[in-house]
Amino acid sequence: MNTHSVAARAPSEILQAGEAIRLDGATFPQRAQFSYITHKGVRLRVLVLPSNAVEARGTIILVPGRTEFIEKYFETAESFRARGYAVLLMDHRGQGLSDRLLPDPLKSWVGSFDHYVDDLAFMVKTLEADLPRPHIIVGQSMGGAIALLGLISGHLDPDAAVINCPMLALYGLDTPPLTLTVSILSHLGFSRRRLPFQPANEGIPVPFKGNKLTSDKTRYTRWRAYFDNAPRLRIAGPTYGWIRAADKAMRTIRRNAKKLKTPTLIVQTSMDTIVIPSAVKEFAHMANTDFKMIKGARHETFLEQDQYRNQFFESFDDFCKKNAL
Repeated sequence: MNTHSVAARAPSEILQAGEAIRLDGATFPQRAQFSYITHKGVRLRVLVLPSNAVEARGTIILVPGRTEFIEKYFETAESFRARGYAVLLMDHRGQGLSDRLLPDPLKSWVGSFDHYVDDLAFMVKTLEADLPRPHIIVGQSMGGAIALLGLISGHLDPDAAVINCPMLALYGLDTPPLTLTVSILSHLGFSRRRLPFQPANEGIPVPFKGNKLTSDKTRYTRWRAYFDNAPRLRIAGPTYGWIRAADKAMRTIRRNAKKLKTPTLIVQTSMDTIVIPSAVKEFAHMANTDFKMIKGARHETFLEQDQYRNQFFESFDDFCKKNAL
Protein backbone atom coordinates (compact mmCIF):
# COMPACT_ATOMS: atom_id res chain seq x y z
CA MET A 1 0.00 0.00 0.00
CA ASN A 2 1.18 3.54 -0.76
CA THR A 3 -0.41 6.80 0.33
CA HIS A 4 -0.27 9.46 -2.35
CA SER A 5 1.25 12.89 -1.82
CA VAL A 6 -2.01 14.58 -2.82
CA ALA A 7 -3.86 13.01 0.11
CA ALA A 8 -3.72 16.30 2.00
CA ARG A 9 -5.30 18.11 -0.94
CA ALA A 10 -7.91 15.66 -2.25
CA PRO A 11 -11.03 14.73 -0.23
CA SER A 12 -10.66 11.33 1.46
CA GLU A 13 -13.84 10.06 -0.19
CA ILE A 14 -12.18 10.64 -3.60
CA LEU A 15 -8.63 9.42 -2.97
CA GLN A 16 -7.55 6.32 -1.05
CA ALA A 17 -4.35 4.31 -0.70
CA GLY A 18 -3.74 2.07 -3.71
CA GLU A 19 -2.26 -1.35 -4.34
CA ALA A 20 -0.04 -3.05 -6.87
CA ILE A 21 0.65 -6.55 -8.15
CA ARG A 22 4.19 -7.70 -7.38
CA LEU A 23 5.53 -10.74 -9.19
CA ASP A 24 8.65 -12.60 -8.10
CA GLY A 25 11.59 -11.42 -10.15
CA ALA A 26 9.70 -8.54 -11.77
CA THR A 27 11.17 -5.04 -11.57
CA PHE A 28 9.13 -2.63 -9.45
CA PRO A 29 9.65 1.14 -9.88
CA GLN A 30 11.07 3.18 -7.03
CA ARG A 31 8.91 5.88 -5.38
CA ALA A 32 5.77 4.44 -6.95
CA GLN A 33 2.68 6.24 -5.62
CA PHE A 34 -0.46 4.13 -6.10
CA SER A 35 -3.93 5.45 -5.29
CA TYR A 36 -7.59 4.69 -5.81
CA ILE A 37 -9.60 7.67 -6.97
CA THR A 38 -13.39 7.51 -7.09
CA HIS A 39 -15.05 9.27 -10.01
CA LYS A 40 -18.82 9.22 -10.48
CA GLY A 41 -19.11 6.11 -8.36
CA VAL A 42 -16.33 4.16 -10.13
CA ARG A 43 -13.11 3.45 -8.23
CA LEU A 44 -10.10 3.89 -10.52
CA ARG A 45 -6.55 2.82 -9.78
CA VAL A 46 -3.83 5.34 -10.59
CA LEU A 47 -0.04 5.51 -10.37
CA VAL A 48 2.16 8.59 -10.23
CA LEU A 49 5.89 8.10 -10.74
CA PRO A 50 7.89 11.23 -9.88
CA SER A 51 10.65 12.25 -12.24
CA ASN A 52 14.17 10.96 -11.59
CA ALA A 53 15.51 14.43 -12.37
CA VAL A 54 16.07 17.13 -9.75
CA GLU A 55 13.70 19.31 -11.74
CA ALA A 56 11.09 17.42 -13.76
CA ARG A 57 11.15 17.94 -17.51
CA GLY A 58 7.35 17.51 -17.58
CA THR A 59 4.81 14.70 -17.26
CA ILE A 60 3.96 11.77 -19.51
CA ILE A 61 0.26 10.91 -19.28
CA LEU A 62 0.41 7.29 -20.40
CA VAL A 63 -2.94 5.89 -21.61
CA PRO A 64 -3.10 2.07 -21.93
CA GLY A 65 -5.12 -0.04 -24.32
CA ARG A 66 -7.93 -2.55 -23.87
CA THR A 67 -7.32 -5.35 -21.31
CA GLU A 68 -4.19 -3.59 -20.08
CA PHE A 69 -3.07 -2.64 -16.59
CA ILE A 70 -0.53 -0.38 -14.91
CA GLU A 71 2.12 -3.05 -14.21
CA LYS A 72 2.49 -3.80 -17.92
CA TYR A 73 3.99 -0.34 -18.43
CA PHE A 74 6.69 -0.36 -15.74
CA GLU A 75 9.51 -0.75 -18.29
CA THR A 76 8.01 1.90 -20.59
CA ALA A 77 7.47 4.31 -17.68
CA GLU A 78 11.12 3.92 -16.68
CA SER A 79 12.18 4.77 -20.23
CA PHE A 80 10.30 8.06 -19.91
CA ARG A 81 11.60 8.71 -16.37
CA ALA A 82 15.15 8.22 -17.67
CA ARG A 83 14.43 11.21 -19.92
CA GLY A 84 13.48 13.37 -16.93
CA TYR A 85 9.69 13.06 -17.03
CA ALA A 86 7.20 12.19 -14.32
CA VAL A 87 4.63 9.59 -15.38
CA LEU A 88 0.90 9.22 -14.75
CA LEU A 89 -0.76 5.85 -15.40
CA MET A 90 -4.25 4.54 -14.69
CA ASP A 91 -6.34 1.43 -15.09
CA HIS A 92 -9.38 2.23 -17.21
CA ARG A 93 -12.81 1.54 -15.77
CA GLY A 94 -13.68 -2.10 -16.33
CA GLN A 95 -10.12 -3.44 -16.37
CA GLY A 96 -6.96 -3.82 -14.32
CA LEU A 97 -7.65 -3.24 -10.63
CA SER A 98 -10.18 -0.48 -11.29
CA ASP A 99 -13.83 -1.31 -10.70
CA ARG A 100 -15.31 -3.79 -13.15
CA LEU A 101 -18.58 -2.58 -14.62
CA LEU A 102 -20.53 -5.85 -14.91
CA PRO A 103 -21.19 -8.76 -12.52
CA ASP A 104 -18.96 -10.95 -14.72
CA PRO A 105 -15.52 -9.30 -14.25
CA LEU A 106 -14.17 -10.90 -17.42
CA LYS A 107 -16.55 -9.01 -19.68
CA SER A 108 -15.03 -6.06 -21.55
CA TRP A 109 -17.77 -3.42 -21.71
CA VAL A 110 -18.17 0.35 -21.63
CA GLY A 111 -21.18 2.53 -22.28
CA SER A 112 -19.22 5.12 -24.26
CA PHE A 113 -15.60 6.03 -24.92
CA ASP A 114 -16.55 9.45 -23.58
CA HIS A 115 -16.51 7.81 -20.15
CA TYR A 116 -12.84 6.87 -20.62
CA VAL A 117 -12.05 10.45 -21.65
CA ASP A 118 -13.97 11.87 -18.70
CA ASP A 119 -12.12 9.58 -16.26
CA LEU A 120 -8.75 10.62 -17.67
CA ALA A 121 -9.55 14.34 -17.57
CA PHE A 122 -10.74 13.99 -13.96
CA MET A 123 -7.58 12.11 -13.02
CA VAL A 124 -5.30 14.81 -14.45
CA LYS A 125 -7.26 17.57 -12.72
CA THR A 126 -7.29 15.77 -9.36
CA LEU A 127 -3.55 15.09 -9.42
CA GLU A 128 -2.38 18.23 -11.24
CA ALA A 129 -0.22 19.41 -8.31
CA ASP A 130 1.95 16.29 -8.81
CA LEU A 131 2.08 16.53 -12.62
CA PRO A 132 4.55 19.21 -13.69
CA ARG A 133 4.09 20.82 -17.09
CA PRO A 134 4.48 20.39 -19.97
CA HIS A 135 2.07 17.45 -20.27
CA ILE A 136 2.61 14.94 -23.08
CA ILE A 137 -0.17 12.40 -23.52
CA VAL A 138 1.07 9.05 -24.84
CA GLY A 139 -1.68 6.67 -25.97
CA GLN A 140 -1.36 3.02 -27.00
CA SER A 141 -4.01 1.40 -29.24
CA MET A 142 -7.36 1.96 -27.48
CA GLY A 143 -5.52 4.50 -25.32
CA GLY A 144 -4.59 6.32 -28.52
CA ALA A 145 -8.25 6.50 -29.52
CA ILE A 146 -9.16 7.81 -26.04
CA ALA A 147 -6.43 10.45 -26.24
CA LEU A 148 -7.42 11.58 -29.76
CA LEU A 149 -11.10 11.69 -28.84
CA GLY A 150 -10.27 13.88 -25.83
CA LEU A 151 -8.04 16.18 -27.87
CA ILE A 152 -10.57 16.66 -30.66
CA SER A 153 -13.42 17.30 -28.21
CA GLY A 154 -11.35 19.66 -26.07
CA HIS A 155 -11.83 17.64 -22.88
CA LEU A 156 -8.08 16.96 -22.70
CA ASP A 157 -5.58 19.80 -22.92
CA PRO A 158 -1.99 18.51 -22.93
CA ASP A 159 0.87 20.43 -24.49
CA ALA A 160 1.56 17.64 -26.99
CA ALA A 161 0.57 14.09 -27.89
CA VAL A 162 2.44 11.00 -29.05
CA ILE A 163 0.06 8.28 -30.22
CA ASN A 164 1.22 4.74 -30.86
CA CYS A 165 -0.76 2.38 -33.12
CA PRO A 166 -4.03 4.21 -32.41
CA MET A 167 -7.25 2.25 -32.65
CA LEU A 168 -8.79 4.11 -35.59
CA ALA A 169 -9.90 1.13 -37.69
CA LEU A 170 -9.89 -2.53 -36.68
CA TYR A 171 -9.31 -5.53 -38.92
CA GLY A 172 -12.54 -7.51 -39.07
CA LEU A 173 -14.67 -4.50 -38.16
CA ASP A 174 -13.96 -2.37 -41.21
CA THR A 175 -17.14 -3.23 -43.13
CA PRO A 176 -20.41 -1.30 -42.63
CA PRO A 177 -22.63 -4.44 -42.66
CA LEU A 178 -20.72 -5.92 -39.74
CA THR A 179 -20.72 -2.77 -37.62
CA LEU A 180 -24.42 -2.27 -38.37
CA THR A 181 -25.14 -5.83 -37.25
CA VAL A 182 -23.25 -5.31 -33.99
CA SER A 183 -25.12 -2.07 -33.37
CA ILE A 184 -28.52 -3.69 -33.98
CA LEU A 185 -27.71 -6.63 -31.72
CA SER A 186 -26.56 -4.24 -29.00
CA HIS A 187 -29.87 -2.37 -29.17
CA LEU A 188 -31.74 -5.67 -29.06
CA GLY A 189 -30.26 -6.53 -25.68
CA PHE A 190 -26.93 -8.17 -26.57
CA SER A 191 -24.84 -5.17 -25.45
CA ARG A 192 -23.39 -6.97 -22.43
CA ARG A 193 -22.82 -10.31 -24.13
CA ARG A 194 -19.40 -11.30 -25.35
CA LEU A 195 -18.74 -11.70 -29.05
CA PRO A 196 -18.44 -15.42 -29.87
CA PHE A 197 -15.28 -17.18 -31.02
CA GLN A 198 -12.85 -14.77 -29.38
CA PRO A 199 -9.33 -15.91 -28.40
CA ALA A 200 -8.30 -15.58 -24.74
CA ASN A 201 -11.95 -16.07 -23.80
CA GLU A 202 -11.12 -16.63 -20.13
CA GLY A 203 -8.63 -13.79 -19.93
CA ILE A 204 -5.51 -15.91 -20.51
CA PRO A 205 -3.47 -14.72 -23.52
CA VAL A 206 -2.74 -17.06 -26.39
CA PRO A 207 0.70 -18.76 -26.52
CA PHE A 208 3.57 -16.66 -27.87
CA LYS A 209 3.61 -18.54 -31.17
CA GLY A 210 0.98 -16.93 -33.38
CA ASN A 211 0.33 -13.91 -31.14
CA LYS A 212 -0.45 -10.61 -32.87
CA LEU A 213 1.23 -8.29 -30.37
CA THR A 214 5.00 -8.69 -30.47
CA SER A 215 7.93 -10.67 -31.85
CA ASP A 216 9.79 -10.37 -28.52
CA LYS A 217 9.26 -13.60 -26.56
CA THR A 218 10.87 -12.34 -23.35
CA ARG A 219 8.66 -9.26 -23.06
CA TYR A 220 5.58 -11.24 -24.10
CA THR A 221 6.26 -13.90 -21.44
CA ARG A 222 6.80 -11.26 -18.77
CA TRP A 223 3.51 -9.55 -19.70
CA ARG A 224 1.59 -12.83 -19.78
CA ALA A 225 2.91 -13.80 -16.33
CA TYR A 226 0.67 -11.18 -14.74
CA PHE A 227 -2.45 -12.81 -16.21
CA ASP A 228 -1.21 -16.28 -15.25
CA ASN A 229 -0.44 -15.32 -11.64
CA ALA A 230 -2.93 -12.53 -10.87
CA PRO A 231 -6.46 -13.63 -11.91
CA ARG A 232 -7.89 -10.26 -10.82
CA LEU A 233 -6.19 -8.65 -13.83
CA ARG A 234 -7.80 -10.92 -16.39
CA ILE A 235 -10.30 -9.69 -18.94
CA ALA A 236 -11.74 -11.58 -21.89
CA GLY A 237 -12.90 -10.59 -25.35
CA PRO A 238 -15.05 -7.54 -26.06
CA THR A 239 -18.82 -7.41 -25.70
CA TYR A 240 -21.19 -6.19 -28.40
CA GLY A 241 -21.57 -2.96 -26.41
CA TRP A 242 -17.82 -2.34 -26.32
CA ILE A 243 -17.58 -2.88 -30.07
CA ARG A 244 -20.46 -0.47 -30.66
CA ALA A 245 -18.83 2.17 -28.45
CA ALA A 246 -15.44 1.65 -30.12
CA ASP A 247 -16.91 1.96 -33.61
CA LYS A 248 -18.65 5.21 -32.69
CA ALA A 249 -15.43 6.62 -31.21
CA MET A 250 -13.31 5.62 -34.21
CA ARG A 251 -15.74 7.15 -36.68
CA THR A 252 -15.91 10.37 -34.64
CA ILE A 253 -12.12 10.66 -34.58
CA ARG A 254 -11.66 9.99 -38.28
CA ARG A 255 -14.46 12.38 -39.22
CA ASN A 256 -12.93 15.20 -37.17
CA ALA A 257 -9.25 14.76 -38.05
CA LYS A 258 -8.86 18.41 -39.04
CA LYS A 259 -9.96 19.53 -35.55
CA LEU A 260 -6.79 18.14 -34.03
CA LYS A 261 -4.71 21.21 -33.15
CA THR A 262 -2.38 19.83 -30.46
CA PRO A 263 1.19 19.15 -31.69
CA THR A 264 1.05 15.41 -32.33
CA LEU A 265 3.29 12.56 -33.42
CA ILE A 266 1.61 9.36 -34.61
CA VAL A 267 3.68 6.18 -34.68
CA GLN A 268 2.42 3.11 -36.52
CA THR A 269 3.88 -0.35 -37.12
CA SER A 270 3.84 -1.98 -40.54
CA MET A 271 3.08 -5.52 -39.32
CA ASP A 272 0.11 -4.52 -37.19
CA THR A 273 -2.75 -6.99 -37.68
CA ILE A 274 -5.08 -5.44 -35.09
CA VAL A 275 -5.43 -1.86 -36.28
CA ILE A 276 -5.23 -1.04 -39.99
CA PRO A 277 -1.94 0.81 -40.71
CA SER A 278 -3.21 2.51 -43.86
CA ALA A 279 -6.16 4.02 -41.96
CA VAL A 280 -3.79 5.41 -39.33
CA LYS A 281 -1.48 6.88 -41.97
CA GLU A 282 -4.44 8.47 -43.74
CA PHE A 283 -5.66 10.02 -40.49
CA ALA A 284 -2.19 11.43 -39.76
CA HIS A 285 -2.17 13.04 -43.20
CA MET A 286 -5.67 14.50 -42.73
CA ALA A 287 -4.79 15.80 -39.26
CA ASN A 288 -1.43 17.17 -40.46
CA THR A 289 0.51 15.43 -37.69
CA ASP A 290 4.06 14.14 -37.65
CA PHE A 291 4.10 10.47 -38.68
CA LYS A 292 6.53 7.57 -38.25
CA MET A 293 6.13 4.05 -39.67
CA ILE A 294 8.17 1.38 -37.88
CA LYS A 295 8.72 -1.33 -40.46
CA GLY A 296 8.67 -4.92 -39.26
CA ALA A 297 7.12 -4.31 -35.84
CA ARG A 298 3.80 -5.69 -34.61
CA HIS A 299 1.02 -3.92 -32.71
CA GLU A 300 2.60 -3.57 -29.25
CA THR A 301 5.61 -1.37 -29.92
CA PHE A 302 6.44 -1.05 -26.21
CA LEU A 303 6.63 -4.86 -25.95
CA GLU A 304 8.61 -5.26 -29.16
CA GLN A 305 12.26 -6.13 -29.74
CA ASP A 306 14.72 -3.34 -28.95
CA GLN A 307 15.40 -2.72 -32.65
CA TYR A 308 11.75 -1.62 -33.02
CA ARG A 309 11.12 -0.20 -29.57
CA ASN A 310 14.17 2.05 -29.84
CA GLN A 311 12.78 3.55 -33.05
CA PHE A 312 9.72 4.71 -31.14
CA PHE A 313 11.85 6.48 -28.54
CA GLU A 314 14.13 7.99 -31.19
CA SER A 315 11.05 9.46 -32.88
CA PHE A 316 9.75 10.61 -29.50
CA ASP A 317 13.04 12.36 -28.71
CA ASP A 318 13.14 14.07 -32.10
CA PHE A 319 9.51 15.22 -31.70
CA CYS A 320 10.19 16.64 -28.23
CA LYS A 321 13.28 18.47 -29.48
CA LYS A 322 11.33 19.91 -32.40
CA ASN A 323 8.59 21.17 -30.06
CA ALA A 324 10.89 22.25 -27.20
CA LEU A 325 9.38 19.74 -24.78
